[in-house]
Amino acid sequence: MRQKIHLDPDKRTWSPSPLLGQIVFVTTLNEDGSSNIAPKSWISMMAFDPPILALGCNINHQTGKNILARKEFVINIASSDMADLVWKCSDLPHPRPAETIGLTSIPAVKVKPPRVAECRAHLECTLDKHILYGDEIIILGRIQAVEIDQEVCEAADPYGLLGMIVYLEGNKYGVIEKSSQVGGR
Repeated sequence: MRQKIHLDPDKRTWSPSPLLGQIVFVTTLNEDGSSNIAPKSWISMMAFDPPILALGCNINHQTGKNILARKEFVINIASSDMADLVWKCSDLPHPRPAETIGLTSIPAVKVKPPRVAECRAHLECTLDKHILYGDEIIILGRIQAVEIDQEVCEAADPYGLLGMIVYLEGNKYGVIEKSSQVGGR
């Protein structure tokens, strides 16, 4: 039998982390109508009908404040070529439009916050519910529109082309470089 090592339940101490978090850029609108971008890695699909995703962040972060106030946000799927921008963005003060890190804002289809042109996929959401745990907030967003680059949809391996990244710990990340299929399914 393999020997196990006990880790504290505090995720900030895990090394290696047994839970991954997909890294995305979340765009919201500030009180003055300007846009704000923030990298986040606590995100997951929660329900099919209605289509609900969960996003976790600190209630004191601009992203959480903006979503609670204006009830809309866009999840922009970051790719491996954006990894340096994720960490650069984290170090900048708010408010910060996408342009402050060299990205381009483009209009969304169904909500007011912009999409990020350099991202290959986007999920436009409205606030459905939220749950508070101390300084942390879980935002349940109803997906209103999904856009993916045509070339991704037509690629032999769309997941490899998306090059999605996951947060591991500290300044470490992983990349989905290809997809595989089990058996004949």
